[in-house]
Amino acid sequence: MSLTIKKVPTVLSIHQMDEEEDPKFAGAVRRCCRAGKKLPTLTFAPESATDSRLMKKVRSFGSFDDLRVPDIDGYSNEETGSYNSDSDSFSGGGYVQDVSPFDRILLAAWEDRFAAGLFRYDVTACKTKVVPGGYGFVAQFNEGRATKKRPTEFAVDTVVQEFDGGKFNFTKADKAEILFAFEHGDRTMKSSAYNSAKTIDASPNVMLINVSPIEYGHVLLCPRVTDCLPQRISPELLLPPLYMAAESRNPYFRVGYNSLGAYATINHLHFQAYYLMEAFPIERAQTTRLPQRVYKKRHRHGVVVNQVTGYPVRCLCFERKDATFEALADLLGNACERLQERNIPFNLLIADHGARVFLIPQVFSHRAAKGEIPEDVAATGVNPAVFEISGHLLYKQQDDYDACTQDAAFKMLACASLGEEDFYETCSHILAETDPSVKKLANAAVPELATSAATTTEAIEIAAARKHRNTADADPGSPTSPPLLSDGDSADGVVPGH
Repeated sequence: MSLTIKKVPTVLSIHQMDEEEDPKFAGAVRRCCRAGKKLPTLTFAPESATDSRLMKKVRSFGSFDDLRVPDIDGYSNEETGSYNSDSDSFSGGGYVQDVSPFDRILLAAWEDRFAAGLFRYDVTACKTKVVPGGYGFVAQFNEGRATKKRPTEFAVDTVVQEFDGGKFNFTKADKAEILFAFEHGDRTMKSSAYNSAKTIDASPNVMLINVSPIEYGHVLLCPRVTDCLPQRISPELLLPPLYMAAESRNPYFRVGYNSLGAYATINHLHFQAYYLMEAFPIERAQTTRLPQRVYKKRHRHGVVVNQVTGYPVRCLCFERKDATFEALADLLGNACERLQERNIPFNLLIADHGARVFLIPQVFSHRAAKGEIPEDVAATGVNPAVFEISGHLLYKQQDDYDACTQDAAFKMLACASLGEEDFYETCSHILAETDPSVKKLANAAVPELATSAATTTEAIEIAAARKHRNTADADPGSPTSPPLLSDGDSADGVVPGH
């Protein structure tokens, strides 16, 4: 399957300062992120950030029957949040605490910017509710997201576009929006370290506030910010957000990514993250094996790939078992590259401290361009970016918020989903292994918009030339999809709540 996305109406983007609004701030981030400048810097220890014991403790918050997220028994100690290595669990019970240095530093800096009035509105005043029903969709009325943003400055009909420095990008943001640099430490580090004024020697990964926030602690991670990378995924560029997710000890912290065409609104590489004290419905959905004809080797280098079932949008779940983050990033990043080559928009949701990543190909903008979105869905103005498509729905009008039902949410998200056969064909392509003897194309250009069979064929050929260094055990088969709700019993190939 290859999609041709036609022109769609202009969407709205994050509203941050640019030269036209206030010249004194022009290029502020660019100026303060040059080599030799000093920035607050959190340097993370790669080994401590990937504690598999911690990751195994969360996993989805329970079943669909739990409309509210329960306390995670034994997760954290209310006073210290200490980890008990002997029992392979956190000591004590009760409410989840932001016990890591990352959480404390991020939230302190975020609240400092809130007190300084840098946000366009008070997100804590936005109405939020859990929609009745078995899915547990979370609805929010956030008028500020519609009224206090600026127009997008690029076309959204192509998933990969060249960076254009003349358009708005994060190097033009106010330097006060920078929280800290987020840098990779060496293997000798036993714990993460924070320096309030560290000299930088290269383009840093920077954490910025999102001035039009969706939730508490809403931030942006911009890898190698001054390199001005476009909104495009590769394996190596997935490592910073994975490590960021792992640095947080709070399971309510999730990281998201939107490709162009899947409601990314700025063509400058960035990931989003925030704390939502509810489960995303997609997190609690069941996962099953893909049909054997689609993906025979379910387990590759410690990464398990399943399909998400019983959810309105067909998607994949990549679960890190005993794999390194490098192995997860390689498999997932190659899948994303192949979607980009086919011009298929997608979203990523990183959950469970980086242990699980949901890959969600979507066609909402494609269908909107063809006039195929039902009138009542289109009238809400809800754009299914990563957090919306995962179950956190942002309504810009009070009436739509008040009238939100589970059926309406299901109907809206189903408009974004690939059909079953298109989904399986896409999965087969993006997960396919290639002959290790085939040389990976160096710096292969991503094809332009796939407007012809020839272009599509070229994209497939480029993807087929990409080298996958993964091996796996044989998959014994694939069961049929389970019912929507489960009593928690696990059949072969079905992982309730994962």
